[in-house]
Amino acid sequence: MFRAIAVLGAFSLCGWAADAPVREVTSLATRSGNQLVPAFYNGYIYWIGRDGGDGAVTIYAPDGHLAMAFATDRGPAESVAVDTDGTVAVAWWARHKGGGIELRDGYGVLTKTIQTGTYLPSHVAFGDEHTLWSFGFQVDATDDAIPDKKDYMTVRKYLSDGKQAGAYLPRSLFPAGMEPGEHSWQNSSSIVVAHDRIGLWAYSGMSGDETEWVELDLSGNLLGRWRLDQFVRGTKVALTTDGHVFVQTRDAKSPTHRLFTLERASATWQAVSDPPPGEMQGADGDTLAFSEWGSGPMVVRWYRHP
Repeated sequence: MFRAIAVLGAFSLCGWAADAPVREVTSLATRSGNQLVPAFYNGYIYWIGRDGGDGAVTIYAPDGHLAMAFATDRGPAESVAVDTDGTVAVAWWARHKGGGIELRDGYGVLTKTIQTGTYLPSHVAFGDEHTLWSFGFQVDATDDAIPDKKDYMTVRKYLSDGKQAGAYLPRSLFPAGMEPGEHSWQNSSSIVVAHDRIGLWAYSGMSGDETEWVELDLSGNLLGRWRLDQFVRGTKVALTTDGHVFVQTRDAKSPTHRLFTLERASATWQAVSDPPPGEMQGADGDTLAFSEWGSGPMVVRWYRHP
């Protein structure tokens, strides 16, 4: 099985394609000191647990307005995805109840629940034709406090009617340690769907600092794997719909952000010179969204990548 080891490139790529953002929004999403960190999905900003218990979800639209707020009583919410038709997917799980995914309409009203049993869908993302993909882990059928000792598929695909249409990427392809699709609280981009591939930010070792970027085609076949162990401070990952992968990390000796992009042919992460300022929130189509860190309304800027 192909497994590429990624190392930092020795030279920087050309600078950013344009200095000016293609779009800028001052969102009603507001950050304050000691507040929970928001997550990002295709232009949407959301919080889990900021405005209530661990099932409370608050979502802000790409234009900055408050899109919806609701709470699931199924169990702690884990991640959120928003489809092009406005459908919202909320992954959840609870001890002794198993896991599942709620589907809600554009007003936040519950329309369907997909029960996933011992498979806990930590991360969700919509694909083309309203398919829904999840990345998660499986617990033991007799003790849901421990991972399943048997092999299982970490990635699942669901159709718009809620039926499972596929299961891919065995747990056994990863080393012992943390479960590859384990919960990583509001960690954006743990699963991303581009037009021709699925991108996964997976745990891959004994600690949370050992991770890798994994790509599958839409039939679930493994395309490639690239280590991310060298990125351990404030890491963010983004996959654009045209297939470019970016990693932002903070310098070990300063608060400066650095940006890298994956060169698949050489299996290296190449530094990008003069990236946009601020914290990369994630990809939105073929653009990358950045915001400044600080208190007050979030100002989000979209840039086309080089």
